[in-house]
Amino acid sequence: MLFSFFFFGSLSDNKVKCCIRGGDFFGSFWAWQDLRSFLITLTVFTSFWSLLTIALIQFKWYVETLGMVSLLVEASLGAPQLIRNWQRKSTQGMSIPMVLAWLCGDLAKTAYFVATGSPLQFWVCAILQISIDIFILGQVFVYRNNTGASELPYNSNSPPHSVID
Repeated sequence: MLFSFFFFGSLSDNKVKCCIRGGDFFGSFWAWQDLRSFLITLTVFTSFWSLLTIALIQFKWYVETLGMVSLLVEASLGAPQLIRNWQRKSTQGMSIPMVLAWLCGDLAKTAYFVATGSPLQFWVCAILQISIDIFILGQVFVYRNNTGASELPYNSNSPPHSVID
């Protein structure tokens, strides 16, 4: 009982339903208003994909597709930062040591994939990661004098906001 109240609260709670009813669920997806909304979404997402995987685990095509999608998602983790830097024409606030650590990790991972003869999709995703890392480091060089860039909103319908409100 306590578990369901913590996650789902009362049915009249407008904070949980506002984005879905307003039609802006995907546009405001990462702009969580409260922890409970995040936990509900995480629970539904995890439950859905867990049940689907249990039902389809015996099909090779499903397992391979799931693996490839997972690889591509992990390989493109730096892409939002790359795009954000390009939009702002600035890398102000970027941690160069962090990007260098990404690059070193991705190079080591690629070397491991090559040394162990991993399937092609691992190599492709690792090369994508390395490319994104190098592009971000290139942006650091190209935008090094652009220190006055303003912060951009996350989407055109919402004002800028911080991650921690």
